[in-house]
Amino acid sequence: MLSHKAKQDKVVRATDLDALSCRYSAEQKGYFLPRDVFISDLIKSYDRNLTYGEGYTQLSAGRTLRASFRDGKFPLINRGTYFRTVAINRVVDEFVGGYPSVQIVSLGGGSDTRCFRVLEKYQNVKYVEIDFPESVKIKKLAISQNPVLQKIVGSQLDPLIVESKEQLANMDSDLHTDRYHLLGFDLRGLSVLGEKKLDFLDRTVPTLVISECVLCYLTPEDNEMVLKFWKEYLARVSILVYEPMGLGDAFGETMALNLLNRGIDLQTFHKYPDLKSRQQHYSSLGFTVKLTDMALMGGYSDVGSSWIDAKEHARVSRLEMIDEIEEIRLLLQHYCLIYAEAGGTLEEVLQLRWLL
Repeated sequence: MLSHKAKQDKVVRATDLDALSCRYSAEQKGYFLPRDVFISDLIKSYDRNLTYGEGYTQLSAGRTLRASFRDGKFPLINRGTYFRTVAINRVVDEFVGGYPSVQIVSLGGGSDTRCFRVLEKYQNVKYVEIDFPESVKIKKLAISQNPVLQKIVGSQLDPLIVESKEQLANMDSDLHTDRYHLLGFDLRGLSVLGEKKLDFLDRTVPTLVISECVLCYLTPEDNEMVLKFWKEYLARVSILVYEPMGLGDAFGETMALNLLNRGIDLQTFHKYPDLKSRQQHYSSLGFTVKLTDMALMGGYSDVGSSWIDAKEHARVSRLEMIDEIEEIRLLLQHYCLIYAEAGGTLEEVLQLRWLL
């Protein structure tokens, strides 16, 4: 029987599967150019191995996977997934292009495929992914069984196969190569374990830390601890955060209630309900910060122009009809993108269109 903490962690881990299913749905509809050719490998690994995960049976794992991948997402969800992916990719590309050598640390990147794209495209990047051990193991299994992924990350693993819960539990979660590091540990222990776990990082190299709907699952205290750790540990750090915000309105309350019904309490959702409060939060920790909601980024704002050019916007708009423009604008206004710097400034990112 799972403890209360284990149950909560399982719920949070499941959001990673949600994100993977959203990217898969958007990919199937043709949103991403170039196509994301790596998604299927991670889905196969979940399909083979989720049943051995903590709190799952063969029946419940199958039910979870069918619910996640059997049907496509609503057009609003696909469009939002496209915008968040493009926005983060844009900042990543600007960051990598701005320095001779960089490090990227992806928090909660268990099912993310961005690492493969970046490592394949750029030679000046060291890429680090941190997630719960179980999520990391499923990714490591996917990498070990695909020669293309092995080549991209620079690994020479023998193919790994898991056939029981015991084998998955006892499996080493971590993977280290010259340019890629996959780490299984809980971010809530970062202040205690961080320096030991991350001793391969060069603390002087410009580093981008990505939190794509990750820090929002922490308590305000742990959220602040994680931000302070990176600021103090690295001489030059930028933090890129994508997450929902409440805005103190009825739509935000409905979002929060829907998440609570799934067992998820986003405590910073209400503590920092809008861009201004988030700007003050990051500034108080010593960061220079730029922020926008996703409505501006996606071209659904009255106060600025989109991050996406007109030709691409037209292509995406033809993929699926969204009749209610106010509905997508309202949804996108409740998600934010935050870029916070300490120890240096990258003008290429600061010159993107931000609201604050």
